[in-house]
Amino acid sequence: MEIQTIGVYELWKMAKRSDVYLVDIRDPEDYREFHVDGAHNLPYEEIGRWKNTLPKNKRIVLYCEHGSTSMMAAKQLVRMGYEIYTLVGGINALNS
Repeated sequence: MEIQTIGVYELWKMAKRSDVYLVDIRDPEDYREFHVDGAHNLPYEEIGRWKNTLPKNKRIVLYCEHGSTSMMAAKQLVRMGYEIYTLVGGINALNS
């Protein structure tokens, strides 16, 4: 499997689907300030704890602040067999 990158338009479409699991990997404070509706806050710093708990039967969409941290997480998760998508530009892309 390979990592799929998506833009803001694709994120909004995917966020409405029942076969998608949204993951905000920013810290809890940033998540509380703003996040995509339905996203689960799983901070990157704790990936060792949660990486084995993601649903294998769903598409996993990751986002962070700018896109680089979610790409690092995606590389780990795709090796574990997850179907991974990352938001290009991170959550900052939503304000563009």
